[in-house]
Amino acid sequence: MVQDNDRRDDDRGADDTPPITPDDIIASASSDGGSGGRKRVSLPLIGGLVVAVLVGAVLVLVALSGGGGDGVSGGLATGITPTVEATIDLDRPTPVATVIHPTAVAEGDMLVIPTFNVSAPLSLKKVGIDGVMPNPNGPDDIAYYDFSAWDGLGGAPGGGGNAVFSGHVDSGRVACSNGTVPPPCEAVLWDLNRVQVGDEVQVHLNGTIFRYRVTSNQPVHAATGPWQEIVSSTAEESLTIITCGGDFNRETREYNNRQVVTAIKI
Repeated sequence: MVQDNDRRDDDRGADDTPPITPDDIIASASSDGGSGGRKRVSLPLIGGLVVAVLVGAVLVLVALSGGGGDGVSGGLATGITPTVEATIDLDRPTPVATVIHPTAVAEGDMLVIPTFNVSAPLSLKKVGIDGVMPNPNGPDDIAYYDFSAWDGLGGAPGGGGNAVFSGHVDSGRVACSNGTVPPPCEAVLWDLNRVQVGDEVQVHLNGTIFRYRVTSNQPVHAATGPWQEIVSSTAEESLTIITCGGDFNRETREYNNRQVVTAIKI
């Protein structure tokens, strides 16, 4: 998505027991502040937003907090109105074969966006049966999600499906660039809204470089977006990157949107 980023000031801020299913979780969950009796659980807070997202049948929270994981964002990305570069194909075919999920990351594994000089280490995060997508470790790393507990979601480079990543847009109360830039500051995915269709994204894993071509970049409302489709496995090996964006509420310290980039393997 292309947008004008010139204005960025502080004011913008194995027994016989049946497995637990998503429906079981909903049925047993207590009501939470108007959530319709569904249990709210915590997903990555990208730059400071907590927002309910329906993944499978579980109401989860896309909650990428400020880069320090303290739930506080600097709100630096607010006030930027992105131009839709292309929209996500929500009717992408789903895979017929079993998708392989990530099990580990090693030193040197990273997400790279050459156009914007992004080269960030990966931190593996498992999405449990509660639907929680954990935060990245800080403003400089990228969360790489293991959806093996969820049929039909996620994937891995070289393993098929849809490899899902997220990172912070700003740092909250934490310094950026390995502690060299005082907060609040631009985190690793600050420029994600500027990625264009055709740009290359790379994932470096165990000495192998997997290359992807961007097919869409658009803002998605955090509360009402089609999140199940966005993180669903795909027949054509793909990649999804998520960060925060949109309007920033300085009282709740939350962004109302997520910036989502999709890409296909080349």
